[in-house]
Amino acid sequence: MWRCLLSANQTNNEINWSEVHTWRQNFRKKFPRVQKLPIIDSLAAWLIPQIKKLAEENSSEKISLLDVGAGKKDLLKKLKPVENLFDYKSQDIDKKQSHDYYDLKSIDEKFDLVVSAEVIEHLDAAEKIIFVNDLFSLTKNGGFVAVATPNANHPNIFWRDFTHKMPIHYYDLAGLLGHSGLSEIEIFRLTKMNWKKKFTAWRYKLLLELLHTDFAQSILAVGQKK
Repeated sequence: MWRCLLSANQTNNEINWSEVHTWRQNFRKKFPRVQKLPIIDSLAAWLIPQIKKLAEENSSEKISLLDVGAGKKDLLKKLKPVENLFDYKSQDIDKKQSHDYYDLKSIDEKFDLVVSAEVIEHLDAAEKIIFVNDLFSLTKNGGFVAVATPNANHPNIFWRDFTHKMPIHYYDLAGLLGHSGLSEIEIFRLTKMNWKKKFTAWRYKLLLELLHTDFAQSILAVGQKK
């Protein structure tokens, strides 16, 4: 079912795997330790100031946002503080929900913001590359792509859903964004740091570093299309 997300005009044989490897290794050097990645509360916590910034830069029209794999549109509910600043469109393969699009290849417009949360982990390696390339192609010049996924450094979060096909490490995801043509790539850990989590992070800091393990359940990779 997840293949319905992907373009029909690119195949596994067309992927330059050596090039992909080079990109992922470059970002492995740039982001060597998960504990050094900045923490934000959520995808919405990144989006809200980004929408405000884009709206200030282009006050003549609303910001366009595409939510890929939107599900029940939970993200839209979290963006209420800036709902007057953007136009929202959704894509998902679930036809029991009301969406603007049900597959990516039918979308004939470009957006200032293209976001996807908890989708890429349902795809295999080749599909992941094609998927990120598709997100890039749907983005306006100057716009942003944001992809959230379970944190591969978390001990067990990925395995809690049997429909997950393959995890993706944060530097691999950064590499795919760079390979697609995006620049200014950033990686964030997504978690709400209450006092219990802060205490746990402090108490087990050395152990987490030793095992290259993290307490944040999700990561977010963002990049800009120049």
